[in-house]
Amino acid sequence: MGFGVSNENLDQQQLKWLDRLSVKQARIAVAITLLIGLLLSAIQITLDLREEQTLIDRTVNQVLATLRESATQAAYGLDENLASRVIAGLFEYEPVYEAVLRDNFDNVLARHSEPPSSSSRSLLTRLMFGDNQEYDVRLETGPTRELVGYLSVQIDTNLIAEGFINRATRILASGILRNLLLGLVLVAFFYATLTKPLLRISATLRKINPQHPDPQSIVVPAKHDRDELGMILHTTRNLIDSISTNLTKLRLTEQQVRDRESQLNAIVQNVADGILTISPTGRIVEYNAAIRPLLGLMRDETPQGRTLQEFIAPRSIPTLEHTLEELAAYDPSVEITEKRIILPIIRIDQREIDVSFAFRPIPDAATPLITAVLNDITVRKRYEEQLVYMANHDTLTNLPNRSMLEHSLTNALAVHQDDKDRRHGATAVVFIDLDRFKVINDSLGHHVGDLLLKAVALRLQKVIGRQEIVGRLGGDEFLIIIPDLKEMQDAANLSQAVLDALTPAFDIKGRILFVTPSIGIALYPSDGEDFPTLMRNADTAMYSAKSGGGGTYHFFTKTMNESAMARLVIENDLREALAKNQFELHYQPKVDLKTDQICGLEALIRWKHPGRGYISPMQFIPVAEETGLIGKIGEWVFEEVCRQIGEWGAANVPPVPIAINVSPRQLMEGRITQTIARILEQTNTPAARIVLEVTETVMMQEIKKSATILEELRHLGLQIAVDDFGTGYSSLAYLKRLPINSIKIDRSFVRDITVDSDDAAITRAIIIMGHNLGLQVVAEGVETIEQMDFLRDSGCDEVQGFLIATPLPAHEAVHHIIRLSAKADIEP
Repeated sequence: MGFGVSNENLDQQQLKWLDRLSVKQARIAVAITLLIGLLLSAIQITLDLREEQTLIDRTVNQVLATLRESATQAAYGLDENLASRVIAGLFEYEPVYEAVLRDNFDNVLARHSEPPSSSSRSLLTRLMFGDNQEYDVRLETGPTRELVGYLSVQIDTNLIAEGFINRATRILASGILRNLLLGLVLVAFFYATLTKPLLRISATLRKINPQHPDPQSIVVPAKHDRDELGMILHTTRNLIDSISTNLTKLRLTEQQVRDRESQLNAIVQNVADGILTISPTGRIVEYNAAIRPLLGLMRDETPQGRTLQEFIAPRSIPTLEHTLEELAAYDPSVEITEKRIILPIIRIDQREIDVSFAFRPIPDAATPLITAVLNDITVRKRYEEQLVYMANHDTLTNLPNRSMLEHSLTNALAVHQDDKDRRHGATAVVFIDLDRFKVINDSLGHHVGDLLLKAVALRLQKVIGRQEIVGRLGGDEFLIIIPDLKEMQDAANLSQAVLDALTPAFDIKGRILFVTPSIGIALYPSDGEDFPTLMRNADTAMYSAKSGGGGTYHFFTKTMNESAMARLVIENDLREALAKNQFELHYQPKVDLKTDQICGLEALIRWKHPGRGYISPMQFIPVAEETGLIGKIGEWVFEEVCRQIGEWGAANVPPVPIAINVSPRQLMEGRITQTIARILEQTNTPAARIVLEVTETVMMQEIKKSATILEELRHLGLQIAVDDFGTGYSSLAYLKRLPINSIKIDRSFVRDITVDSDDAAITRAIIIMGHNLGLQVVAEGVETIEQMDFLRDSGCDEVQGFLIATPLPAHEAVHHIIRLSAKADIEP
């Protein structure tokens, strides 16, 4: 009893399960048919038969065990007499009808046989006991159990079976009727309770769709809900439910795997780098889409089947093959390795490109394979070369930059130092700085300034020879290196050539610009033996040329170095003076020519050094301007003036305006408006008491910016005066636009007004022009009564100078103010 199931819907495990189920059902069927008539009798007969068989084996084994030692001795010693006695002893057991003793070479030492008994029941005997039984015993001796012979015995089972069959016949005959009735009952019972339900279960299982198993199709009858069949149905339904769930998950996983494979394949195909799968010999097995353009292949061309060596430049093929041999020697299952090399590829269009290869063996591959990732680095190499060029060249002029110049000069010096025969030679460093470039850059804009620098660079390149090197240090500074200077005059000639080359005007965006250079020259080895020293000394010589008015060249001298050191000392002392409050203010009075009363003071800074006494402003003010300290000094002056005004106000000193000089750098680069507003507020000083004096040259350089800043200061309530008027050749139109209150005639005109008709005419013109513009006119540098009378007759408003008073400390200035005020009050 069973059920058929299609082999296509069963796996190997299900087939084994059906096989076991079929055997089980067959065993049950045989048991039911046989046990119905013979179960009880067969049990008894079977038990007796097994006991009889056991008895035969036990008896024969006992007999053989008794004679084994003797048989072994006979076989070992080839003793036929002893062998005959052993054989005779075996026939004392009646069922033995044949016995043979042989040595290990199969020679018979003794044999005896008797005819077996005959019986009409021999067929039944064979069914129960089989044919006559033969016992073959190995004869072994010694600790190594060496084989010396065999003892063979045959037993006649007919003698044994005759008595047993008689007993069995009686038992079988008495139980047939009883067993037949019992068998019929069992068949009916098992069919009703087991076979029929199992057939129904089998029919139900056949209806389940293997692709989409539904556990709800298995229904458990109420009567079987709590018995073994119900348990089988419940278990089967749970199993099918689990299978259905796992099938769903499996299908989902398979779909995800397919999607993942599609995504990975899409990524590989769309990645920018070329990817190859090659054999250890270099034969191409797989490739992605990026390989075609990299190798220059057409769309219909494929590299598959070709070797990678076909695309590598011949000179690099040994390198490729050596790399592949190294990778083939690795075991990818044990060691993960990667080789990176750069090889030139010859494209189909014969263009050579540099390609970076990353080789890696593929682990767990059926055949050894290697992946190769190809990246075209031709552009990257060019970019790296460009970066190296940019790192060593100025981006604006394309001239060597400071780093490259230092490298070139160091190499040139090394040649001189290494070559003793050339120790007589020299190297020149020509330091070039453009005069007044900042004015052009600030007034016309950085774009114009950059174009001017590029034009200057082009002219410098035309000046130098093949041996010389020209570069840009930064800003408006250039450097020329003469590696092998034969004579000092050569450096002078080159410097003069630079001056001549830069003398003609530059046409920049339609603007005609003139620029002159200041040039400093330092020589190796007299002025230094390394780059920093030569650069420092050339820079010092350049500043010497610039301080003389520019447009020339100076060779470095030790005197210049001393001057530079002196300037450095002044700079350091200035910082200390600010920290230790070593500055003083002296005040020079101004007199109103109409009333002869003091109408104002000019605050003039003085530096009283503890070791060197008073230091002239002509020495430290330029250094302060250059180093940027002028801003802090100017702030201190303003605070001190405001403090002094407050102190004099408290002492009832007649209030007069005090003029303060503002440096060009302080005006144009600082936050002067915010600084002054803060100080006025902190000291509670009336702004009208302050007059800011600004030089005419500064205002004319950056007229728009100057006008904006001065307007802001005027809004604070300050008065604005133009200092050194007449030296900057101001445009009257610009002068009218500036928010100023007064102008001061420069002392260079006042000095000779009584003896020089030109100075007299200029002075009268300035006075008339100032009055026409509504401005007060002040003359400075008045030292004689004749000068004062001329100015009074010409209509000048105020004067100051040594004739009135020299600059005085604050306490002396107070007495002077009081004395002159009292004198003016006495005179009618």
